[in-house]
Amino acid sequence: MKNWYKVLLLLGFITVVLIACEADLEIDQTVAEIKSEQPTISSFSPGTAPVNSLVDIEGTFLNFVTEAYIGNIEAQITSRITGQRLQIQVPNNAVSGVIKLVTDEGKEAVSSESLTVTYPVPTVTTALPANGDVNSLINIIGTDLVGITGVTFGGTAGTIEFQEDQALVVRVPNNVGIVDVVLTYLTSNGPAVLTASTNFEIILPQPTIGGFPAVLTRDNEVIVVGQDMNLITDGDVDGFPVIINSQSPTEIRFNVPSSVQTGYVDINLNFQGGGTITQTGTPYINGQFEQLYEFDSDPASVFVVDYSKDPNAMPSINGNVVQPPFPGNQYYALTMNTATGSTVARAKFADTSTNPAYADVLNSGNYGDNPVMHFWMHTEGTNPTFKIYIGGGSSSDRRQLDTYTAPGLNINEWNLYAVRLNGFIPNGQNTAGAFDLRLTPGSSSSPVPEIINLDWIIVTDRVLTEFGAIDMTDEFDPI
Repeated sequence: MKNWYKVLLLLGFITVVLIACEADLEIDQTVAEIKSEQPTISSFSPGTAPVNSLVDIEGTFLNFVTEAYIGNIEAQITSRITGQRLQIQVPNNAVSGVIKLVTDEGKEAVSSESLTVTYPVPTVTTALPANGDVNSLINIIGTDLVGITGVTFGGTAGTIEFQEDQALVVRVPNNVGIVDVVLTYLTSNGPAVLTASTNFEIILPQPTIGGFPAVLTRDNEVIVVGQDMNLITDGDVDGFPVIINSQSPTEIRFNVPSSVQTGYVDINLNFQGGGTITQTGTPYINGQFEQLYEFDSDPASVFVVDYSKDPNAMPSINGNVVQPPFPGNQYYALTMNTATGSTVARAKFADTSTNPAYADVLNSGNYGDNPVMHFWMHTEGTNPTFKIYIGGGSSSDRRQLDTYTAPGLNINEWNLYAVRLNGFIPNGQNTAGAFDLRLTPGSSSSPVPEIINLDWIIVTDRVLTEFGAIDMTDEFDPI
């Protein structure tokens, strides 16, 4: 006779089914019953462990263990590897004793043998470097370094980034000057210290900016990345002091002060030692802002091309012109090579925008009831047709731009176009129903190629004249 077992987990119950030749016997256990199983410890290793080191424990039902002890001292459970294996860390004040594991249900497992806890005295076998910048990493090489609990530089704590028995990696703190580097370690009688260097020089570096945001907006935190950013002490935007929300060696975060007005602004960040880093001419929008497409992050495929209308259409990221003044390094480029009045490329926000705000553009009270769509466009001297659909897909739901005659408009350069959307299409009251952009050469007699380069399709609460935005609302024609 041969028996076999099948374990089925369904809706919080575990059913163990035993099938025999003569009859079927079914035994049900709830999750609570399984969790109340008695854990066991079959072995642990190593048998002798220094403080702060890791001990592997093997047994059964260990996945339900919530507390671990060495003698009467609680130890941290650092890893649950399987139901038969877990890992604990020897605590700083541990003494030799048996290992005890406890589950939520109060079940206890106790090892049959004691773990021997040691407090080895660490040694440093390689001289430290003579100096290091604030925030830099230094390596400390030696033996029994796992028992180190802290490293100070002239009394200021460094951050231990990596630790094992023969190596420490420590981040140098901000305590400029010639200092002693002191290691604190554990003994059976309490903490002790070991001096690793008596003349380590901490050098103050200058922060290095990796990049400022391309555009600042009222409701979004400014994140400036770089190196040694925690050395920045204060700053301002257009002379108005900023409040630093948080900072680390790799970034600083703040909000633009409320008094700063829309326009190009200067950012000044002052750092320890008396220097200033300045970024000039950064666009800032003091108003409601939503970005719908920006081709540093959006692919060309957000505009779906209908090759049945133009088999020779050429969409790409970037084309034959320089990038718009801001915000990024990439734009959408479309060359249409077949004369047609049909849509060659379409961006349907409902399908391709990752920002759900497109659906709320015309909601009452939103954008101060004055939502304005902006976009950069460069047609390289050609006259393609740009269509906006709101509320549906019929001709009554669209307006189109195919005459580029507004004052200040030069179709041989980038222009920032603005379209006031409230009332733009009389029956288009719901952008959640339909909000599309469509591109076409214009007609079956249009000269080709027709070219459209687009970037930074956004919505704000007013026309951004500070950045040269041209209000094209009245230039769009009904069909």
